[in-house]
Amino acid sequence: MWARKRFDLSWLDIGYGLIQCARIGSLEPAHVNHVWKDSRHPFTCLSVRTGFDLLLTALNLPQGSEIIVSALTIEGMLTIIEEHGLVAVPANIETDTLAPSAEHIESLITDKTKIVLVAHLFGSRINLNAIAGVTQKHQLLLVEDCAQQFEGMPEGRQDIADVSMYSFGPIKTATALGGAVFSVARKELANQLAELESHYPKRSRCFFFRRLLKYSFLKFISYKPTFATFVGIMKLVGKDYNKLLKKSTRGFSGPNFFQLIRRRPSSPLVGLLARKLSRFDGKSLAVQRTLGNYLQSILLEQSGHRTAGSNAPSNHYWVYPVLVKDPAGVEFGLQAVGVDADRHGSMVVVQPPKGHSCHYPENSEYILNNSVFLPLYKPMTTETMERLAVAVADNDQLAEVTETHADVCVRSVPESLAQDT
Repeated sequence: MWARKRFDLSWLDIGYGLIQCARIGSLEPAHVNHVWKDSRHPFTCLSVRTGFDLLLTALNLPQGSEIIVSALTIEGMLTIIEEHGLVAVPANIETDTLAPSAEHIESLITDKTKIVLVAHLFGSRINLNAIAGVTQKHQLLLVEDCAQQFEGMPEGRQDIADVSMYSFGPIKTATALGGAVFSVARKELANQLAELESHYPKRSRCFFFRRLLKYSFLKFISYKPTFATFVGIMKLVGKDYNKLLKKSTRGFSGPNFFQLIRRRPSSPLVGLLARKLSRFDGKSLAVQRTLGNYLQSILLEQSGHRTAGSNAPSNHYWVYPVLVKDPAGVEFGLQAVGVDADRHGSMVVVQPPKGHSCHYPENSEYILNNSVFLPLYKPMTTETMERLAVAVADNDQLAEVTETHADVCVRSVPESLAQDT
């Protein structure tokens, strides 16, 4: 059975991390800055949520200030915005690009708007030129969330955003089982973030050691034979393996969210992150991009199924969202043929704030509710993609037949009965 996600972490990485746990001496987050290649100013911290929380602390915006955000995000970012007394305003995203339009963002701006936060979703990259034009025109801070879109350090790229946030958490590309790097345009702001973070307590080596052991086990069971065995055992004991895996890979679980994120990374994490960044070559992403493009073409050609983000300027398919009529049926059907597909994940739809004139982001909800996320990574082949495409089409075809049949039934009964139904 193909696991939905293969950790971008080698056994050599794990061994290196274990050695770092026993290493004498302390590494500070600034150690990562020396290997980060960027024309801007890097700031290293425990996670994107940690850095975003620090950013809002540093900016000290007036209570009730508004942040326009991509309407699909993770709940933790909304929790942080609320904690600072700020208001998240959703910007609906388009199906083909997974981006909000510049015109739509401009329509949401009020005299309370201070920040525009745009997320690059599922491995796709947004062209920020038009959005940057809007933020510059209205003198707003532009922040880009690149947590799902790391494809190499940003050296030599056009620096458009005021702050770019990169994540290296457990399921991310080039993972170090934690850590984040922010590329900050203004040096004073980067220094302020570092100063604020320096007062946080440091996570322990013991914590990172236990984390390495846990993800060693999760990596071991992610291979096809062991994953099938694991799923079978969980079913025998009456456990939902899906919920168990999601809980195991959650970055910050527990009631004390802010106590958990307001930490500095441990020395072993810093050492492992520096190693991963210095050795990153993007070869695995090139394979993912090739496989994803091929799967996209055959899905569209054979069954008309679209991929969310199909017209994004670039996409390395960190996850692969295929749009279907019956997500639950497709998910179940794929699992029956040995593919661990998933729905929703940890994303949520941002709700419009009370009293704001913005509309509910219906298209963002459509993307989230109708996407099934397929596994796609280096050991897979074009033949695997072909089998995936057939399985998606076969299991979603039933939904189409049922939907058509139900429509015919409603139209064939008397109008009075149809109204009762």
